Amino acid sequence: MNKTILVIIDGCRSDGLELAKTPNIDYMIENGTHTLNARTVTPSITLPAHFSIFTSLLPIAHNVLANTVSPNPSSIARSIIDVAKDFGKTTAAFYSWEHLRNLSGPGSLDHSYFINSASIDNLDLEVAQAAAGCLKSCCPDFCFIYLEGTDIAGHRSGFMSTEYLDAIETADTALGIILNELKKADLFDSYSIILHSDHGGINHDHTENTPEVMTVPWIAFGPEVRQKYIITDKVNIIDTAPTLAALMDIPMHYTWQGRAISEIFETNVFEMVQPAFLHSEFDCRPFVHCN
Repeated sequence: MNKTILVIIDGCRSDGLELAKTPNIDYMIENGTHTLNARTVTPSITLPAHFSIFTSLLPIAHNVLANTVSPNPSSIARSIIDVAKDFGKTTAAFYSWEHLRNLSGPGSLDHSYFINSASIDNLDLEVAQAAAGCLKSCCPDFCFIYLEGTDIAGHRSGFMSTEYLDAIETADTALGIILNELKKADLFDSYSIILHSDHGGINHDHTENTPEVMTVPWIAFGPEVRQKYIITDKVNIIDTAPTLAALMDIPMHYTWQGRAISEIFETNVFEMVQPAFLHSEFDCRPFVHCN
């Protein structure tokens, strides 16, 4: 049915996943395709990184270079949400950081849910419950789920602190809410899921150009995705939007700089025209209303 879910765990380090107890993420890794050596972009902060994820452009190209409330993206930046909508797909987004409302243009989201991260303790679980309800009742073709608790814990107590690892485990519980709802609603074979982080972190921040900051996990899971497979090619977060487009059987936008990660598929299930851009240095680089 070519439906997709994108889960972003903000500030989740790959080695954090290895230390924390994450049975649901482990299940996706065991039954899907992954790399723990994907790369984020510079600047390695949340809004520029998310714009890179959604528009498949490096920050210098999409022009969102800071965590600003009112970004002014380049005219060439076209989000996967907008592209999906252009091709008749239904879309949804669930998030707790209001800046992320800028990731798509007006009218591109069919369903959205926002809760202020300062207003609730079990933040990621609340977001996941809202997303699960929409997936069950509305079955959007593309669904974005943002889990913020890990980044909050990293800034507050330090990346790789006990609180931070606990927050990764909470994010895993949130993922379990999504997976269980898909199973109960008999939608488990209808959705492919990509889960990754926007950046890592070191000490209490994530602005340094270090492996702890620049290296992120990237996991794909679903009916068309290879099982028990480790990606050998280089992966950058700008490759996510083209891969989602391939999974939804829609074309890449012509301005996108990334590429669909064909290695995740058991067979070559798509033929996508790749842009002329070549990877270079950066590669070493209130509840949902359903209308």
